[in-house]
Amino acid sequence: VDSNGDFSFSHTLADDALTEGNETLNIKLFSDLNRTTQVGTTSVVTITDTSKTPSYTISPSSLSVKEGETFTTSISTTNVAADTTLYYSLSGTGITSDDFSSGSLTGSGTVDSNGNFSFSHTLADDLIKEGDETIAIKLFSDSALSTQVGETKSVSISDGNTTYALTVDS
Repeated sequence: VDSNGDFSFSHTLADDALTEGNETLNIKLFSDLNRTTQVGTTSVVTITDTSKTPSYTISPSSLSVKEGETFTTSISTTNVAADTTLYYSLSGTGITSDDFSSGSLTGSGTVDSNGNFSFSHTLADDLIKEGDETIAIKLFSDSALSTQVGETKSVSISDGNTTYALTVDS
């Protein structure tokens, strides 16, 4: 308290990039250390939410690949803080880890300062005639893979295996 009986304090609000809506901050003064005796009235400050809604885009390098080929999935975000970890899954009817010679069905990546990261998968050329399959690529904000962000993207796998017929001449 200065000689005029005044004092001041300040706080800087975090620019957290979370969409929370407007918030209310109540400022109260107390005459005791235990904060049980309020003096004066409560001042109310409205905190305006200026954050922007985050967005997430999944972009496979190809929407159709053959067994034995590699595809890269690029993730681009806006209004997502750098160093944020995002999680992905690849799934589909009949899709298992055996369908890949490199890359896994689930994983994570860290958003860089431009809001991007990527991951690659190589399809196993298993020489098994399976017919065409579809991989669904999903992005999540949590490691439990329960909160999906962005839209699911699909990649078609073309089974390039040739069917041979064997005939025996008597």
